[in-house]
This record gives sequence, C-alpha cells and structure tokens, in this order.
Amino acid sequence: MKNLIYLILFSLVFAACEKIVDVEIPSESPRLVVEGQITNLKELWKVRLTLSQPYFDQEEVDAIADAIVTIKGTDGTDVLLSYTDTGMFVSNDSLQCIVGEEYSLSIIYKGDTYTSKEKLQNAFAIDTLAAFYLPPNDRSFPEGTYIFLQGQSDQANQSFYLFKTYRNDTLKSEDLDDDEFGSVSLLNSAFDVNDILGEIAKGSLPRPILFDVDTDDTIRVEQFAITQQYYQFLIDLGAQQGRSGTPFDPPPANPNNNISNGGLGYFSVAHKEEMELVVE
Repeated sequence: MKNLIYLILFSLVFAACEKIVDVEIPSESPRLVVEGQITNLKELWKVRLTLSQPYFDQEEVDAIADAIVTIKGTDGTDVLLSYTDTGMFVSNDSLQCIVGEEYSLSIIYKGDTYTSKEKLQNAFAIDTLAAFYLPPNDRSFPEGTYIFLQGQSDQANQSFYLFKTYRNDTLKSEDLDDDEFGSVSLLNSAFDVNDILGEIAKGSLPRPILFDVDTDDTIRVEQFAITQQYYQFLIDLGAQQGRSGTPFDPPPANPNNNISNGGLGYFSVAHKEEMELVVE
C-alpha cells in the first residue's frame, strides 16, 4: 500500500513538471520546381512549373504561368513553349529527340534564369510482351496470370530504365531497373518468355512485370531508357514519398536534381519504347 502511494505521488510530480514546448521550424523561401520529360517519340513537349512548399504546410500547388520556357537541341531544335490551361508550358507542334543529341531547357522566371540539359540515350525496342497463367501447384509463384516482357540491354554501357505498366489504361506499376539486376532484370534477357512454364521447370525464375490480370485486359508497357542521374532522382523521390512517420524513415530532404540556380525537380530526356498486349 505504501509503495502504491509513493508511485501515485511520483506520477503527480512528474505530470506537474511536464511542459509543452512549441518548436519553431524555419522555412526557406519558395523555390522553383520543374517537371518535364521529352523523348524520341513524336509528342508534344511539356514542362510544368510550380513553387516549393514548407514540409508541414502542403497545400494545393498552383502552376506558374508567367515564365519564358525554351528547349534547344544540338540537332538545331529551338522551341518556345507556351502556357496553356492544362497548367503546363507546351510546344505548338509534336517533336522528337534524336539519339546522341543533347537538349537544354531554359526558364526565365522573375528575372532569374534556370537551366538543365541531358543527352538522349540509346535503347532497344521491347522484343516480347507475354501473358502466362501459372497453376496453383507451382511452388515458385502464386496461382494467377502474369505479364512478362523481354528486351535487350546495351552491353557497351550500363543502362538504366523506368517501366510504366498500364492495365486498361490505368497505371498499375512503376518499376526501376538497370543492368546490375542481372538475371532478375525485368528485361528477362536470359529467359524464354514464350515458355515460362519450361523455364520454371528448369529451375529458372523469370521476373514478371504485372500479376493477376484477367482475360481481355489490355496491358501496355512503356520502357524509358534514362540517365543514371534521373534514375537516382527517382529513387530519392520514392524514399521521401514512402515516409511513414517511423524512426526508420530517411530524414526529409530534396532529391538530387539537374536544375541550376537552386531550382528543384528534374528535366529528363528519355528513350521511350512501347508495346501492348490483350490477355487471351
């Protein structure tokens, strides 16, 4: 009983000493954020500009409209992008990049100039996109229909990839991949994706890009060959977006970028290939 009284008194003393301290977290001035990617496919070139926000004050972001945005290439390209009601600066015509050429982005905003540049990497087209149903008695994969792709990598240089996979026009996955993945690369260069069951029977494990699809689903895969710097930017961005509030989260930080003059975001020049499949 006496110990219980001491415990209660100790708790009251401890509670009386508790003090709430408001910590003021400094916030830097807003910085320009750039989102843009151009490819080898003939498409409208688009760049989105916004301003950064404080970490604990994430409101809806408004696009910047009063800037001068141009893209120039070593192939002679010189394009002025115009602001549209989509919230982006867009070229008047569809354009495409050329392998080996370098493209430079220039942004003039409130008297400051921001620049960025990248060279278009080479890449092979996707060779095969295949769907396979794997039965429940297979120990390597749960039962279901899997999507596999096969492609070649540039053996002369280490290649970095971003794969976007759509199911019935809905984005289902975004996967990063590079040559260091070896036999477990999404490119499945070492496997016959037209005979997945035969590969599994031999003890090989091809890597699927999508799982559990249905008959008549339309699957579209976009393969982007990207620079190593953009690859690392996407890894850093994913780490920040995946924060869950635990002690194991990485510290809040802006991902590495290729925008000069203190700008944030990334301007990417990517080699894009596409393939589509209807699941039978």
